[in-house]
Amino acid sequence: MEKLIITAAITGGASPEDNPYLPKTPREQAKAALEAYEAGASVVHIHARNPETGKGEQKAKWFEEAIVPIREKCNMIINVTTGGSGRRVDGDWLYKEIPEESVKGRISVIPELCKNPLARPDLASFNAGSPVIDIYNQKKKEFILKFVMVHSFPDMVYVAETMKGCGVKPELECYDIGMINNARVLGEMGHIEKPLYFQFVLGILGCIPANVDNLLHMIRSIPQESPWSVCAVGLDEFRMATMAILTGGHVRVGFEDNIYISKGVRAKSNAELVEKIVRLAKELDREIAAPDDARRILHLPPKPGN
Repeated sequence: MEKLIITAAITGGASPEDNPYLPKTPREQAKAALEAYEAGASVVHIHARNPETGKGEQKAKWFEEAIVPIREKCNMIINVTTGGSGRRVDGDWLYKEIPEESVKGRISVIPELCKNPLARPDLASFNAGSPVIDIYNQKKKEFILKFVMVHSFPDMVYVAETMKGCGVKPELECYDIGMINNARVLGEMGHIEKPLYFQFVLGILGCIPANVDNLLHMIRSIPQESPWSVCAVGLDEFRMATMAILTGGHVRVGFEDNIYISKGVRAKSNAELVEKIVRLAKELDREIAAPDDARRILHLPPKPGN
């Protein structure tokens, strides 16, 4: 069994108001990534953050301000987001007045970042379909956000070809079983180079639930040679991670998906969540992958700038 790759998804689109420990600026993101690296993560997944507001904004300059300090300190694998694009609420476009939040706008950060060898990402998230996302507030007993991340097949071809032209490997985000088929078709058409790398996203309302049967079904549905990872919402993160450790997959943890280290207890850092995965892996006799191990497993070239 290969060594375990741990990805730290350090912020996502989470609200700064909801988590006092959330890295809110590029500098804080770099610090959180390096802490996660020291804890055992070999990959960091980054969403650009406006340093003045702390809120997510898809701009290359704020990615670069987070990535370069990481590159200067370690050989961690850099994974940037291109997801969350073309969102639609009740039939209208949520970001219709913001060109950089369109599908083409969000993927445009990849060629921009590749102009600087130290800022060039190794991986980028790739939504392999159009997940329906519902976020329900338990206290208020109401849906606080309902949207579709719209990615048509032509959108996916455009994103795939942009990444391929820049030498950036897609991390295929699959929120449901049908998205695996989309990814396989893109691979067969030659838009994505093999072996495909899958990230199973479980437990989001409107998408596939986080349970053992669903995870096993997704594992059986991908090409045999494909590496895969799993992330899940809330404390399901650790349950699905344990299954990945046992079955040869890899794991994503971090504040993007979950803010709790245990029931009712908030994690104080992304590194704390990584440390829990490391403990689980050691108990189950699975070695942790260093960045060089992860590059080999994921068929990535050496660290940019080397």
